[in-house]
Amino acid sequence: MEFILNKTTIFDENIDEKFSEVLKSSRDSLSAGNVYKFTVSFHVNLLNDPRFEEFILPVSRKRSNDTRKDKIYDVMSFQLKKLEKVLEEIDIEVYSTTIQGDQLAEENIVKIDIDKDLTSNQNTLGKGKNTKRGKVSSVIPSLPFTQQNITNIASERISKLFNELMNIIKNKKIMSDILEIDETEDEKKLFKAFAKRYGGLWLTTSEKEKELLDQLRNRCEYVLKQYSEEKEKD
Repeated sequence: MEFILNKTTIFDENIDEKFSEVLKSSRDSLSAGNVYKFTVSFHVNLLNDPRFEEFILPVSRKRSNDTRKDKIYDVMSFQLKKLEKVLEEIDIEVYSTTIQGDQLAEENIVKIDIDKDLTSNQNTLGKGKNTKRGKVSSVIPSLPFTQQNITNIASERISKLFNELMNIIKNKKIMSDILEIDETEDEKKLFKAFAKRYGGLWLTTSEKEKELLDQLRNRCEYVLKQYSEEKEKD
């Protein structure tokens, strides 16, 4: 469910009131028995806006020697908390909240997404009657920058795995067979095929990582055995 706060920025002192107003028309679509993910987005260009420094925070949230970066995080966190309270007041539970700078259509809007959690294993704390869901809050000043960093890290990890395997195999024909593509001497094509098939190795659960590594290991053993048997026949 998406809400757009028009003529609003991350600096708006009444951002919670505006959200409460637009939420009224969709209140019946939210159920107190469900759990939701809550994401607030503002235009990433505003990170360079001097209004971050000018924003007045409550004394309890001020730091003695804060940098501009600290102030940005504090303002974003403060505004996120104000918006969360709007949902708390109508008994809507969220287990994941995020505020982020993103490439929106305009600079003077704030986009809010409320998505129902479809999984059955939200984070919980305590045991028995004392069990309750834990809440995770994230402050992401620049989502595009973060996504690019993640892409770079993923590329580095996959490149390392690919190079390690190539150093072991040392034969592009065999590597083509392992990756189940037409034979090629083009290392870029080999890397692309490797990334497509095993790209999930860079960031995954330990179980999924083991599954993918086992698949790769078994495929390598199978192909190398085939080539070894053919060589013996010759």
